[in-house]
Amino acid sequence: MIKKHTFVLWVTLLISFLIHSQDTLVFKLPKVYGFENIQNDTISNSIFINSFVQKLLAQKIKKNQKINILHIGDSHLQADYITHTSRVAMQKQFGNAGRGFITPLKISKSNEPFNYQTSSPNIWKSLRCVSSKTTQPIGLGGMSIKTYDSSASIKIKTYNTDSLDYSFNKIIVYHSKNDSSFVLNIMDSSSNNLINNQLPELPYRSTFTSSNNTSVINIKTSKTDTNQTNLTFFGTLLENGQTGILYHSIGINGAKYKDFSNASDFCNQSVSLSPDLIIISLGTNESFQKNYSSEVFYNEIDTLVKKLTYYNPTTPIILTTPANSFYYHNINKNLPLISQTIIKYAVEKKIAYWDLFSITGGNTSAIQWKKANLLSKDGIHFTKDGYIHQGNLLTHAIFNAYNKYVSNR
Repeated sequence: MIKKHTFVLWVTLLISFLIHSQDTLVFKLPKVYGFENIQNDTISNSIFINSFVQKLLAQKIKKNQKINILHIGDSHLQADYITHTSRVAMQKQFGNAGRGFITPLKISKSNEPFNYQTSSPNIWKSLRCVSSKTTQPIGLGGMSIKTYDSSASIKIKTYNTDSLDYSFNKIIVYHSKNDSSFVLNIMDSSSNNLINNQLPELPYRSTFTSSNNTSVINIKTSKTDTNQTNLTFFGTLLENGQTGILYHSIGINGAKYKDFSNASDFCNQSVSLSPDLIIISLGTNESFQKNYSSEVFYNEIDTLVKKLTYYNPTTPIILTTPANSFYYHNINKNLPLISQTIIKYAVEKKIAYWDLFSITGGNTSAIQWKKANLLSKDGIHFTKDGYIHQGNLLTHAIFNAYNKYVSNR
């Protein structure tokens, strides 16, 4: 005969298991090539992102959270394949709150993600954070465009992808707001003027709302005062009014840690997103330096992390190591050193990290990735399939951290 207290214990454990299993996530990697270290595909030091995971759990249960992820990177992120893959997977699990922050990359004559398009008939002066020039401020998008045309316009269009609707009804424009700045007006595809909320705003953004969701808007400048001579545009935040995930991807070709640190308004504008998690995926471009110094790189990591933490003191950070690649047709020998420095910094500063270098196969894995058509011809960038695979690996690691937290709570 089973004793009463034993029976109660088993029932309690069963109920706890059922409750926890309902909250856990099932995510199977669409494809595994055999040269990855899948068993290592975890967020190390994941305890330091518990506040983020707690919010994911609250959203899964109550569906009343808007969760912001800010992912910062270089050319590996600019095309958005990694981040789009993770964004879609997370929004399907936790809700789609919108496309998030977008940058006018095409207007600056650079490559742009496939899920939105920016265009303008006017001439804009562009500046990226990788430039040594300081002729105009650099904002949240890691770049900016500037016009002296009082009747300039920018058209923004979003595209629905992977069964997710990226239409929007709230538009937050990041731009210069001073006595010399032109005034902004926004119209939807039917030429209806959107409402400027005229709320007390941060000194670099304006909020507009639409009564209906739209996928196309036209942002136009106008001159209402003789002092107004120009406008600097940093980007646009697109939301749909729903709860769920807003995954903001900021990728700039050629970017390094120090470029985002030196960008005049990048870190201070990051606070406007109220990020629940910041992911930093940099290091590839530092590895190209002939006289690479781990000490210098360590300090560059520290500078950016400290600046972001100053403006976002309670936001957890994940540092990621870059995957192995080539440099001048040879395996890039600096990448292991880069990865070791990132991990050393994360361990010493008690920050979470994702060791993509190890997960994707380590020191000579670029050879296998190239044979599998996951690495591009230049040996540095990855193919679309390669980036999608990395996005799935990132999602897998984040979901593993989430499931670990749910199981142990």
